[in-house]
Amino acid sequence: MYKIPLPLLGFEEIKNLEIEKVDDYFSTLVLDRKNNITFTIVNISYLQHAAFDFSIDDKTLDILHIRKRSDIDVYFCVVLQEPIDKSIVNLVAPIIINKRHNLIGQYIIKEKIPRLFTNLLS
Repeated sequence: MYKIPLPLLGFEEIKNLEIEKVDDYFSTLVLDRKNNITFTIVNISYLQHAAFDFSIDDKTLDILHIRKRSDIDVYFCVVLQEPIDKSIVNLVAPIIINKRHNLIGQYIIKEKIPRLFTNLLS
């Protein structure tokens, strides 16, 4: 179980969740198993072919108890579509998971996001 000290957009009332790993790159966040409220996230390392980097402000680093890069995994929300090449990745609001302290939060990137490939999942 992960605690959510930095709310997930649209789910501010949820304070804990489970993470189910699909494979090395994809996971599912289970916010409410009873009502089947879940969403898919993709690890930033899957998007290596896209040059993408961002800074996290000090307040967020404190809230999520981030002391070093190896403490966290960074994911992006995915809206899966049929066919898969129509899927959308939200690059503006990554999900940051502190594996060491079982904390999770969504961070809004304040700097300009570079235009990336539109076909990141294929």
